[in-house]
Amino acid sequence: MDKLPDYMKICYKALLDLYDQYEEELRQYGRSFAVYYAKATMKEIARSYNMEAKWFFEGHMPSFADYMADGNISSGNYLLVSTSYVGMNSATKEAFDWLMKQPKIQVASATIGRIINDIASCEFEKERGQVVTCIECYINEYGVSKEEAMKEFSNMVENAWKDINEEFVKENHVPMEIIKRILNFARVIDVIYKHYEDGYTIPEKVLKPHIIALLVDSIKV
Repeated sequence: MDKLPDYMKICYKALLDLYDQYEEELRQYGRSFAVYYAKATMKEIARSYNMEAKWFFEGHMPSFADYMADGNISSGNYLLVSTSYVGMNSATKEAFDWLMKQPKIQVASATIGRIINDIASCEFEKERGQVVTCIECYINEYGVSKEEAMKEFSNMVENAWKDINEEFVKENHVPMEIIKRILNFARVIDVIYKHYEDGYTIPEKVLKPHIIALLVDSIKV
């Protein structure tokens, strides 16, 4: 921690304290092992962000495959899923080990998030000076037009949904509760970036109607 600048020490210390608190609370249930996996995916996303910063400052355009391998992690999907498992009794050590191997359904969910996130936020990212998204990498590598790239991305997202559906219905040694969590994260991403609108950046436009429908104008069943 001593090597970090002062402004980062505050965040890093808060994060370490949070994980320590989780471990302490989960130890009484024999589940302190779960925090190790949450930490592991946090380290992964930190390395991923560092790689993207390196590409930015060096003006490097990675291959599409390299970008997606890194981008699936920087999308936050792996981190969010693993962290959401921490308090689940069905998330055994075996379930976490399965997740850390990046199973097909997890990769598909992350791929959906990365692609539709990049498409929805590409103009905003350009304004901030970021030039590397899946769009630029694909066009640069394959020499296609933006329209052709967008068509291919639509196919990729559709195929990823097919992979999720396939994995969801087939027999698996992992509890359904674990698998359904991955599916639900893909569903959340689909809502946030519906019709390729950036609900994360402009929630008042995209997400506000959903929040009002859920909490204010909800239908009693």
